[in-house]
Amino acid sequence: MLTKTTLTGTLVGFVFLFFSGWLFYDTLATDFFSQHYVNMPSQMSTNMNYIALGVLVEAYLLSYIYGQWANGNYNLRSGFKLGALLGLFAGLGINMITLGTVELMDIQGTVVDAVWNVTFFGIAGSLNGWVHQSLS
Repeated sequence: MLTKTTLTGTLVGFVFLFFSGWLFYDTLATDFFSQHYVNMPSQMSTNMNYIALGVLVEAYLLSYIYGQWANGNYNLRSGFKLGALLGLFAGLGINMITLGTVELMDIQGTVVDAVWNVTFFGIAGSLNGWVHQSLS
């Protein structure tokens, strides 16, 4: 559970997920998502401590699950597959439930966010594949 490969994968995944998420949501896609918010509060505050903790949990779980799931067959492709599946779960599954309950974004914003999550977590999974392959 707390092996060198899992912890290294967590660290690499955290750095990628945190900074690419910040770059995407806070810089590249800010205008797009602001046009697709339906019930989002206008003065929403962010707490970077909670965001960092959430990303750390995501990075750890991705690394841990990958270590169990890949069953010793560590490589970029298997890492991307698992990451993309988890991105699909988070990006489409959870966002569709959110769309159906609190409707923070419209359907177009939800789908774009899902595609981003598949890509985002897929790359993080590939990084975990590389880390596990290098350290095993």
